[in-house]
Amino acid sequence: MKNLLKTTLLLTVLSFAVVTAKAQTGKIVFEKTSHSFGNNIPEKGGDVTCRFVFTNTGNAPVTVTNVQTSCGCTTPGWSKEPVAPGGQGYVDATYRPNGRPGAFSKNLTVTNSGDPKQISLSISGVVIKAPLSLEEEFPIALEEIRLTGKAFALARVVIDTKEEKANIVKVYNSSNAPINVSLKNIPDYLKADIQPVSLEPKQKGEIKVSYLAAKKIKYGTSIDELELLVNGKKAGSLTASITIIPVATTPKKDGPVMKFINNNYTFSNIKQGSMVTQDFEFINEGKIDLQIIDINVVNKKENNLEITVSPEIIKPGEKGIVKVVLSTKELEGPQDFNIELITNVATNPISNIMLRGNILK
Repeated sequence: MKNLLKTTLLLTVLSFAVVTAKAQTGKIVFEKTSHSFGNNIPEKGGDVTCRFVFTNTGNAPVTVTNVQTSCGCTTPGWSKEPVAPGGQGYVDATYRPNGRPGAFSKNLTVTNSGDPKQISLSISGVVIKAPLSLEEEFPIALEEIRLTGKAFALARVVIDTKEEKANIVKVYNSSNAPINVSLKNIPDYLKADIQPVSLEPKQKGEIKVSYLAAKKIKYGTSIDELELLVNGKKAGSLTASITIIPVATTPKKDGPVMKFINNNYTFSNIKQGSMVTQDFEFINEGKIDLQIIDINVVNKKENNLEITVSPEIIKPGEKGIVKVVLSTKELEGPQDFNIELITNVATNPISNIMLRGNILK
């Protein structure tokens, strides 16, 4: 009986100790769990920081062990020492707005020794984009002017379209005297419009290049170099690219599909005057006959290339071959040929073959 009493007393003491140990727990309670920096944060006004203050409402010290942010644009900070019951600590969230215009919402996960082990916080706001400097707005410097770019990319155009395709490069007179801006070597299928032609010192203008559909009859991509003149003297070159595609004659669904088995070939150093021959295989994975409408070599003379396709009509499931023969008689140094095959594939009418290598004299 005496041993039974001792055992019962021991179990009671142990149970009390366990209950007491469980009850000794820190508990973090934040004054707020979200913060808005507002809708007018300057992009280049410096970092913004908010402090989340918490109180330990538990009956044991509590420690913040880590704060994980949802983005590298947010840097956390926190009180590292244990916080006694009734005491206060903090978690800081610093957001870097530079280069991040627009609305944002970021989360922070606070890990601690109390209960619960993890707590979520959030920050939000709207960053107002900073105005560009002249150097940022016009990064290209040529003689007395600055430009927003050096290329007019006119994208893909269906050959009989009446839609005008145009692209604009903005120009700035960075000199202290009036200047005249003009373009030279414009092909007949492009039109240039410069407004204004005469720019006063520190004045902005624009160069607009448009595609004239009625003038261009060759399929494929053309890249033209346009000479930029300032006061009648060459200041640099701009490029204009346009890709002409045929009118779709096959359905997008269940139409012909051209898939190459190999469409890229690199030859090693070869002696000038040698011949390079390569076959490029493809298969028609569609359900309608595949037809090669035209062949275009991008920005290269075609007189040193002989390109043949067989068969002319590729039935569904059948294979075809594009045979390319390159004469290197007049070539020297690194070579890069982009061969475009214009087809009746409605979804993607142009397929590319790449042939490159180096020719030694």
